[in-house]
Amino acid sequence: MSGSVYDLLEKWNVKHYTVITMEDLEDITVGSTLLATGGGGDPDIGFLWAQRMIKNSNDIVLIDPLDIPDDELITSVGCLGAPLVLTEKPPGGKEIFKSLDTVSNFLDKKVNAIIPAEAGGVNMTIPMAVAGALGIPVIDADGMGRAFPELQMTSFYIGGVSPTPVAATNEKEEVCLVDSADGQLAERIIRSAAMAYGGISWISCYPMTGKDMKRTSIHRTVTQARTIGQIVRKYRENNIEPVNEVAKYMNGNLVFKGKVVDLNRDFGSEVTSGFSSGTIVMEGIDSYKGSTAKIMFQNEWLHLTIDGKTRSLPPDLIILMDPETGQALRTDIIKYGYRGYVLLIPADEKMTTEKGIEVCGPRAFGIDEDYHSLESLNLFGDN
Repeated sequence: MSGSVYDLLEKWNVKHYTVITMEDLEDITVGSTLLATGGGGDPDIGFLWAQRMIKNSNDIVLIDPLDIPDDELITSVGCLGAPLVLTEKPPGGKEIFKSLDTVSNFLDKKVNAIIPAEAGGVNMTIPMAVAGALGIPVIDADGMGRAFPELQMTSFYIGGVSPTPVAATNEKEEVCLVDSADGQLAERIIRSAAMAYGGISWISCYPMTGKDMKRTSIHRTVTQARTIGQIVRKYRENNIEPVNEVAKYMNGNLVFKGKVVDLNRDFGSEVTSGFSSGTIVMEGIDSYKGSTAKIMFQNEWLHLTIDGKTRSLPPDLIILMDPETGQALRTDIIKYGYRGYVLLIPADEKMTTEKGIEVCGPRAFGIDEDYHSLESLNLFGDN
């Protein structure tokens, strides 16, 4: 640990910031796990780490992206690999700091703020824990507005920021550093490192200036996650299903209610390049009885069809929500017989540009369809 986050804020003349409370952390964890669209790994790992920071009087301070000076160095930290492996191989606690130091030493510049790479479960809360440990702020923004499985699938990369140099470390603090202008090549190499490490690695990536961060990030998504978590908590306390209120807040819509009747899943094997991939089939319940939904996933829910008709394509968000708790149903825990509500949310506009569709649209996942927005697929208001 070094310095104080408040010294930095004073230096930057930042007057408005949020000190994350335990309740904030709980709400952010729930909200970011829903935004993770089925992926993001076990959120408890990041939550417990960040919780320990707060209990040990290490303030986690959230600041607006526009308050970061243009010339400051920012980076993302998190885990990369198969979500189930993360549950079986939790971090020892030093891996990310090794990766962060490796990138900082390579660039010969100190990192003074952390930004989540994705609004996804563990990869939103771990950056908060790391920022708290280091005495630097975490930025209220991310690079996806959701979760995606590959390193280059971010608004940062879409906006011209390289993910490299990127460092990946395992539990033995063995580190791999990749420096390449080709984001897809960097993804393949760093993914191979994760597989060599046993299916999971702890990374520092996307070193960038404050100026580039402001231009390319999706702003205020940590606050968004917190608000979603607040909605779920308050509705659950009153025994009311939160799905419609979450949909309203996110400008989305509930399009299916069903029960899982078939599941095909491959956990992080060599064949799937370290991803958890497969499909689920859901049989409609309530007013959706007689209809069938099929969702394809690669760490995250990606492609939804209802009665054979495409209803959502990446980068738009497919959220599968437990009807009773409002919690996310993740791809690594979904089981036969689970009941879920399917909620569709439009992706941030930064992700749906021509470059965005090239990087994280349907064909980036082997789906042989052109991208069409949720509105053009007549999803909202037809159920």
